[in-house]
Amino acid sequence: MPPSVKFAKVKFHYNTPIPTGASMQGYIIWIQKQKSEDLIIQILTPTELKTLYRFYGARHSIIHLGRKIDFTQEHNGIFMPKLRNIMHLGFSWEREAERLYVWQRFTLLLHRHLRDISVIDEEYFRILDSGAHRLGSQNPKRVALEMYAQILQLEGRNPLSQRCIICERGFGEEGDSSVRESIQQGFLDIGADSGARDRARETARLIPHANTPIRVLHAFVSAHVECATGEILPYGKLESYLRSASTIALDDEEIERAYRVLLCGM
Repeated sequence: MPPSVKFAKVKFHYNTPIPTGASMQGYIIWIQKQKSEDLIIQILTPTELKTLYRFYGARHSIIHLGRKIDFTQEHNGIFMPKLRNIMHLGFSWEREAERLYVWQRFTLLLHRHLRDISVIDEEYFRILDSGAHRLGSQNPKRVALEMYAQILQLEGRNPLSQRCIICERGFGEEGDSSVRESIQQGFLDIGADSGARDRARETARLIPHANTPIRVLHAFVSAHVECATGEILPYGKLESYLRSASTIALDDEEIERAYRVLLCGM
């Protein structure tokens, strides 16, 4: 994970007393069943990823993956904190199976991405909360993809480059014709410096056309079509999506392809 990521790993200290009674809100992003219908639950709050224990939690209909809840935690200083006083803060789209399914898959992906983290940047909660409020009126897969692009920007990650991750050759191996012609005709001011001219030619060789097909791999890293297997998207549309955190440039078929890449992991 690059150094610009705005969170840090911390260890749990279950023997440290934690104040009880303070109500807080968060999204359930992971549930693990224990014996006797007990559950271990991870909840994303504005400042923490909390791991809490719920006795007989499997009997409570409120506790479901992806749900936003209001809750308190209780700590006895011996075991992990207990989840108490749960209230479901529901959304109307939770009654729609397709939207709920996309939402739950995204929260699981987010859990895997943050699983070793405790204290986090508040922006993670804001991104998830904003997506939850948009999900009722927008294409759920578009919402998920836009949340992911926002997370990439938050963490300072840009998976798209001008070189193939497999062979390291430029995607614009033939060069952008307009740039190349400008260099040849002397319209670009690069002076008499032969080194500058060579660098300009190299830049032209790397620049892909907007409609150049790019193979999109896990976490949206990119490769030549002939170098790998996976989904294919036009370079220009992929660059626009990752730069703007908007899927407006992608048509419905391209959304399906990009979503399948997202499901491979963040």
